[in-house]
Amino acid sequence: MEESRFCKICNKEQAKYTCPRCNLGYCGLSCYRHKEHSDCSEAFYKECCMEALEDQDVSSEEKQKMLEMLDRLEKEEVQNSDSNSDEGEELSERLSGLNLDTDSEKIWNRLTSKEQAQFNQMMKDGRLGNLVEVWTPWWDVKKVKIRDVDSEKLDDKTPDVLSKIPDISKLLTKSKPSADIRNNLVNVLFAYVFVCRLYNGTHWDCPRESALKLVKGSDVLSKNSVCSSTSEAIQLGLTNSECKQSQVFLIELVSDVTKILRGPGRGEELKFVMAALSEILQLLKKCHTLYKKDIKVSSASSTDDREEKQLLFLAIKKLEFYLGWSQKCGMILHSVIPELRLEHGRLKEEFQETIQVKKSIERNLSQLRPPREDSKLIEELS
Repeated sequence: MEESRFCKICNKEQAKYTCPRCNLGYCGLSCYRHKEHSDCSEAFYKECCMEALEDQDVSSEEKQKMLEMLDRLEKEEVQNSDSNSDEGEELSERLSGLNLDTDSEKIWNRLTSKEQAQFNQMMKDGRLGNLVEVWTPWWDVKKVKIRDVDSEKLDDKTPDVLSKIPDISKLLTKSKPSADIRNNLVNVLFAYVFVCRLYNGTHWDCPRESALKLVKGSDVLSKNSVCSSTSEAIQLGLTNSECKQSQVFLIELVSDVTKILRGPGRGEELKFVMAALSEILQLLKKCHTLYKKDIKVSSASSTDDREEKQLLFLAIKKLEFYLGWSQKCGMILHSVIPELRLEHGRLKEEFQETIQVKKSIERNLSQLRPPREDSKLIEELS
């Protein structure tokens, strides 16, 4: 083996990787982190820290939690140490006056070397992900019995139902509502729970992005699709290009939709449906207002902005219709709950079968691979 192919850190193993900063060949993670290569590795983790603090999709509250974790780690170190150095100064005092959204470089520079090392370690072992508390949806009351739920506490979390809802009988004076409306609503609610989960309950912090994601994530709202069955409504959500997440994540959204349709019980079976549709409508109106202001202020507004504004307007009209329909005919939605449960079970079963097939293929491939000595011989001959 040529000398140039050896790891430049340990000089023992083959250099399988190359550092993108200094083009140094190294064999693995331990050598990459070696003190001889610390200038590059520490710079890499610092950039990761900066990106985490500058990430526009991370709320100020989540960034604050990152810093609070560092503060707790620092206090633990101070309690276990007899040192009276400047590192014992409260992190909150050193970061006083800094903006968590814009002063990420200053924040990093005010951390002690020990805190920076701790932050880097937290990124390596995944503890940073645990700093962000997973949002509990307002419709998720599965962990307690419905009759034991405090009505006032439930109302605190549940979005308000709009007081002014169109009368469906005035909207449909000469025809009856289509039987497919219940399926269309399932598709809309699927996009709603997707956005709520995706933004971890902070969708109101970015109304423009979340509203557009919701509308485009529903084929009923964005493409005027009509769902002839509950299964079709779910499949349209699962295959929508805006709803790109893991299969496990998407399958559990079916359970979320079921819980909204089921409601909290106690004679309030439509409460969750009306609350969800009300929040969707308010979110879309908020986004539509932002577009109107932007277009009014800027004469050079893009064609895309105007098209998205029109898309929102049409979606708002549909939501107003669905709210009116749900108020008068919403109990029909309970008929799709058994279908949704069957669909959820079927999707989970298909996913498990896919996993088993994948494992079987991987086992067979490993058995078909040529022995190691043959591989070396082939490499030498080539």
